[in-house]
Amino acid sequence: MSISKNQYIYRRMKIWIAVVFVFVLSVAKVQAQIPVILRVTAAEQADSIGCNFVQELCRITYDAILSGNVKLWNSSNKEFHIIAQSLKEIDASANTSFLNQEVIFIYEMWSNSNKELKSTTSGFLFANRNSKGEDVEYGYVEYTDLQEFLMRERVITNANGNFNSNLASFLNSKNYNYQFLQFAGKVINNITDSKKIRDEYIGNQRFNISAFTLNEVPQKLVVWTLDKSTEAPSEKVNHGNELLTAINEYLKNNQEVFFNLGADKLPNFTQKTKWKVTKIEVNELWKRVGGDILYDPLGLIIYINDTPLSEIPYKDLLKLEIKVNNLLLINYIRLKDFNYVIRKINQQEITRSQSYLYQKALIQSPWNKLTYFVENY
Repeated sequence: MSISKNQYIYRRMKIWIAVVFVFVLSVAKVQAQIPVILRVTAAEQADSIGCNFVQELCRITYDAILSGNVKLWNSSNKEFHIIAQSLKEIDASANTSFLNQEVIFIYEMWSNSNKELKSTTSGFLFANRNSKGEDVEYGYVEYTDLQEFLMRERVITNANGNFNSNLASFLNSKNYNYQFLQFAGKVINNITDSKKIRDEYIGNQRFNISAFTLNEVPQKLVVWTLDKSTEAPSEKVNHGNELLTAINEYLKNNQEVFFNLGADKLPNFTQKTKWKVTKIEVNELWKRVGGDILYDPLGLIIYINDTPLSEIPYKDLLKLEIKVNNLLLINYIRLKDFNYVIRKINQQEITRSQSYLYQKALIQSPWNKLTYFVENY
């Protein structure tokens, strides 16, 4: 089959472009530092990540700018500084919100030598669109200015997230979804080229391995409750009621402890026959070590006639001389040999109807796929 001269030239150009692109990737692998700009979209962040990376970065950055601790520049060239009040005015005049950005841009330098993939973040470019679809530019923030906040501030995570996560670890591990805007000086304007860079330059390697411990312990903040049960007697029902009864008797016999927990705010608190412990709420840190789950109680709230007393922190729980079936209260709580209801995992509220499934997921499922387990059970 014959082809025209123009078709021949077009095919040769395609081959030449492909060769140049592969060459750029090959050169990039041996270069010490490669400039990269990542395009990160809020809508592309997967639920299994544990948070919306874009929303969390905007939240932490916004608070840091308003506090006056971080500077917002007009661009990456840093020609002039935009004060916090000016940022508020930009939002007000454009009817936008810095906290609700759809896309952010991350400036980084990458290196890949001796099979060690490293990245260094330079800064972030923030922009938005108003209701008319017009671009609204906020400006640029240097990573070094923001680093303290990204390391210190705990990320607001859903049930899939790791409770002790911070955005600095997300950046180091690239544990978020992104596309390339630029790579090694080349503009990347399609998903195919982005995927090619990942395959050729990153492959199966992990970023900044030396920045992480080899055995990081997954953690969840779990809040659960135990109510006085009137169900048909069973071993777990009995164990739960015995726990509440032991706390009830302890408070009746230790009026000073009861008073210190705020009992004086309850009606008829001096009349022992008119009040009883109806529920407890426990705040715990769950850790998965190997195949085992470890439970560390952080605080306990006792409900008297369905009204909460002040929370008892861990250090004071250790001092309570409450025993249930010859076990100290804190050790009995760790056993979980009663019917409890999970109310919250990290910052995600759990409905009562889904509590059992989340309890099952925590035992059986990978901890970054709890919601998937529940939705597909």
